[in-house]
Amino acid sequence: MAVTAFISYSHADTKHLERLHKHMSQLLRDGVFETWTDHAIVPGSNLDNEVTTALRGSQVFIALVSPDYLASNYCYEKEFEAAQKLEAEGRLHIVPVIVEPCDWLSSPLKSRMALPKDGKPIPEWTNENVAYLTGC
Repeated sequence: MAVTAFISYSHADTKHLERLHKHMSQLLRDGVFETWTDHAIVPGSNLDNEVTTALRGSQVFIALVSPDYLASNYCYEKEFEAAQKLEAEGRLHIVPVIVEPCDWLSSPLKSRMALPKDGKPIPEWTNENVAYLTGC
């Protein structure tokens, strides 16, 4: 049975979401993982209800962390805070992926093992593809 990952990201970081999906493609194809993003929301649906339902149905919360993510009230206050509550109940595991240099070490994310290795932001790697593979 596939592990469901809720991917939380700022729309300003869509390129990182697309890259992550490319790197996860074999896991998705093999049925190891399935992902949920807001792309699954049908126009006219209640955004908050859809997000809440998806979060509750996920085992992993992947946060694509950037300055835009940290600045987004929705990503941070709605999605991440709800994920923290589910994690406290033992229902969800939070994985931050540092997709851009930002002050994530001043946030509650600082207590988590971040990807890529050592929380080094993806753009700081000589080859960004290596960053996506490091720590997996």
